[in-house]
Amino acid sequence: MALRGAAARRYAQAVFDIAKNTNTLDKWLNDLNTINGLLGNQSVVALLEDPNLKEEDQRRVITDSLKTSNVQPVAINLLYMLAQRQRMALLPRIVESFQELYNKEKGIMVADVTSAVHLDEAHQQRVKAELSKITGKTIELRVHEDPKILGGLITRIGDELIDASVATRLASLGQRLG
Repeated sequence: MALRGAAARRYAQAVFDIAKNTNTLDKWLNDLNTINGLLGNQSVVALLEDPNLKEEDQRRVITDSLKTSNVQPVAINLLYMLAQRQRMALLPRIVESFQELYNKEKGIMVADVTSAVHLDEAHQQRVKAELSKITGKTIELRVHEDPKILGGLITRIGDELIDASVATRLASLGQRLG
């Protein structure tokens, strides 16, 4: 599995270098997400990696799947190459690695925020603003709900964990009192 991750990172890095050199990072990110949404599921991957499927049939499946999308031809060529090399299963990891490179280039950090209740847009914007002040970076939030934390927030940014949940505070208080 580690080999697959390394291969996906190499493909993502190559695509990222092309995108950066042609000033098309945003277009590539959009294209890769579109492609992954249309062709990244197990059944399509299994079809495209079927050793009995001829190359022209692989190309037809890819072309037909992307007919109504606005994916650039060079991105479609990447798919042809992945299918020909039996590497379509790497597509989700390639997209993930590309997203990481993109975020680093653009100064974006992803913050996983867990709250006990749904955070409306206004609360999310406040959390984003505070985390942006702390990190000095643009923040992209991934919001999760977990009623077990009772209240407050648990935030993970990279390797950093900020646990300001009521459940943790109560557990800490219990240890100090007990």
